[in-house]
Amino acid sequence: MITTPMSPAQAARMAGCHQNSIYAALLAGELRGYQRTAPKGRWRIFPEDLSRWIKGE
Repeated sequence: MITTPMSPAQAARMAGCHQNSIYAALLAGELRGYQRTAPKGRWRIFPEDLSRWIKGE
């Protein structure tokens, strides 16, 4: 099991959706994640947060 933060592309593969769906959820605040450097930094998502999002929590 992955325990380190993952990229949106990795998260999309694990969730079985398109990478744009991950970005949309991040920007809407539905999926927790963080940007390494703002404003155009790379997003990182913890596996626990992705799991909660997939379950609809």
